[in-house]
Amino acid sequence: MGPPRRSDWSGFGTGWAATGALLAGILTWGGIGWVIDRLAGTGRLFLAIGMVVGAAGGIYLVYVRYGKSDD
Repeated sequence: MGPPRRSDWSGFGTGWAATGALLAGILTWGGIGWVIDRLAGTGRLFLAIGMVVGAAGGIYLVYVRYGKSDD
């Protein structure tokens, strides 16, 4: 028996994991910003800031997990 054959779908799980990390960051930090907005009585300032911070954090997390080479 040789090495296991790679499926055409082998990267599909990685793509969904990266998408999930991005969405989780945006939703989590956006939710924190929304709560701050509700407590402080501001418009949607902290919601927007939280979503941007969450997107940046999600991109960084995806880069650290999946973007670096295995060298």
